[in-house]
Parts: sequence; C-alpha cells; structure tokens
Amino acid sequence: MKNYFLDQRTITFLVSLLIAFGLWLLIKLSGDFQTENKVKLVFHNFPIDKVLINKPDSILQIKTNNNGFDVLNQSLFSKTRYLNINFRKAHFLNTRNNIQTYYILCSSLQQEVESKFEITEQILNIRPDSIIFQFEKLASKKLKIEPKINFSFKPRFKQYEKMKIEPDSLVFFGPASLLKSLTSISTQSFDFQNIDSNIDTLIPLSLPNNKLISKQESVKFQLAVEEYTERKIKLPIQLQIDNEVKYKIFPSEAQITFQVALKDYAKIKPIAFELIAIPDSSQSGKLLLKLSKQPKNIIVSNIQPAIAEYIIFK
Repeated sequence: MKNYFLDQRTITFLVSLLIAFGLWLLIKLSGDFQTENKVKLVFHNFPIDKVLINKPDSILQIKTNNNGFDVLNQSLFSKTRYLNINFRKAHFLNTRNNIQTYYILCSSLQQEVESKFEITEQILNIRPDSIIFQFEKLASKKLKIEPKINFSFKPRFKQYEKMKIEPDSLVFFGPASLLKSLTSISTQSFDFQNIDSNIDTLIPLSLPNNKLISKQESVKFQLAVEEYTERKIKLPIQLQIDNEVKYKIFPSEAQITFQVALKDYAKIKPIAFELIAIPDSSQSGKLLLKLSKQPKNIIVSNIQPAIAEYIIFK
C-alpha cells in the first residue's frame, strides 16, 4: 500500500514537472529571436567571351527577427535553400590590367529572397554586402566544323544530296595561344548503319581543350536519303570541233546507265543530258565519251560504248 502511494506521488510530480516545462517553453517560444539562415547562390548567364578568374561568394547569410515557434520549425524541417542569380544583374565596376570587375549588391536581392522563400519576418541584415566577379577577356576565332560521321545504307538506298552541317562554322573563345594553332573543330564520331530514311539530328562537338568555349555544344546533321533504281537512256554523241568541218561518228549514240531516285524516275528526260566526244591523244581517230551535263542527284555507272570513232570528210 505504501509503494502504491509512492508511485502516485512520483507520477504526480512528473506530470507537474512536464506541465511546468511546457509552460516555460511556451513562454520562451512566444518571444522574439534573431536567427541566421544560409542561402546557397547558383550563378548563370556568365559572358562566354570572358573567363571568371576569382571565386565569388556563393553563400548569403540572412539575419531575421523571428518568434520562437518559427525558429523551432526551421530547425526541425529546414532544407538547404538555393537561389539562382542571373549575372545580367551585375554592374560593371572597372577594368585594370585587362581584368574586368563586376559586382552585385546583396541588398538588391532582398525582395527576391523574400519572394522565393516566403519570408514574412523582418530581415535585419544580409551578408556579404556585395558579390564581386573578376573576368579576363578571351580571344576569339571563327573555326570550320569538321564532321566525323560514317554511314552505310540498306540495299537500294543511297545519299540523295550532299550532307549538311548547320552551322558549318562557329566562333570559339579561349586563350589566344590555343586558338592560334586551330583551323577547325571536329564533331564527336558517329556511325549510322543500314540507313533507309532521312537523318536530322544533333551531333555534339569534340573540343580539344576544356578552355575553349562556344555558344553551341552541338551542330545539326542532316542527310537526305532516297530509294534508288537503275535506268538506261540513249543519247546522241556530240563532237566538239569546228562547225565548218564535216564528220561522221561511229556509233552516233551511246547508252547511259545510271542510278536514280524513285521519286525522280519519271522526271529524267534526255534533254537534261549532254554527251560529248573528246579526241583521244593516245589513239588517232578515237573519241573518249564524257557527260558534260547531267541531272542532279543521279549516279552514272556506265557509258556504253566508252569510246567512239570519227571520220572527217574533206
């Protein structure tokens, strides 16, 4: 029975102590506290024609006047806070020894901080008072883009037009000594196998040095592809000599064998060709046959016969 009363007293004491502590904590938390919060800065939109040579402050220390409940809440549930800073907000300060200095006043970020993190308490202070950026100007040079691309086609499919790289040249920024030795920049190596349709994709650049900077990290690669078939056509042979000279060519025409895209098959007309005969300096009376004019996007595989003969009448 005695132990029972002791236990009851202990429980009553502990409950009273807990209530007293709760009241004390409530009174304390209802008061005002000055707290300091950290915000990590993430900078973007730096100028590409300059290189950053210093390490700007990347942490804002923000002192606020909070009540105890807010302080407790921040302590228990706060996460790292990040704020994106656009460098275009920076102001130019001066240029000394080819080094350009810019600055951002941290007080100008207060409204953005309050809006981003929904701060309703009074901000007492923001440190540092300014963020300093120091840049060194880079040299620039326009360089040709060299594609390192290999491709193969499915049977009957072929390249229809010359492949395109857009843009075919770019302005690069970097140390003058590095740019002086460069005449072009290549793309990364790419292999396209068994192609049967057009290609239109981005190919990353392969920069030889990480000190090189460009507005673009890739270029557009375009390749037109069509299905081809074989076609034959007979053409008259034209001998390019004095019109007053009478002559006869044997044979008077030749057959041209070529590959043509299916979509162009019906469009190809004999008038689009011109077959000329050139005297063979190594064989008297012999003529080498050659096309001096032909439609675009065809692939000539054979001229039959390849050699003709002629007789001049006096």
